[in-house]
Amino acid sequence: MKVAEIVKLSGEMLKFLSKNEVKIDDWKFISMYERFVRMRKEGVKYIVAVEQLADEYGTSRATIERAIKKFNKECK
Repeated sequence: MKVAEIVKLSGEMLKFLSKNEVKIDDWKFISMYERFVRMRKEGVKYIVAVEQLADEYGTSRATIERAIKKFNKECK
């Protein structure tokens, strides 16, 4: 693959991310979101899961909830 092809793909990906209101740093929350999904499947209540993840990741509940909301949206 040539550099030009990679740059073109990267540009398309950046357009997609922008269109879907995803920030480049959101990748940091993927493992947290996957853990949230597992917890919910195991029957953990929403607020309990959010509070536990906030403690584990050293961030606020609001940050966790924003990430969950963002990752739950369908792509445009």
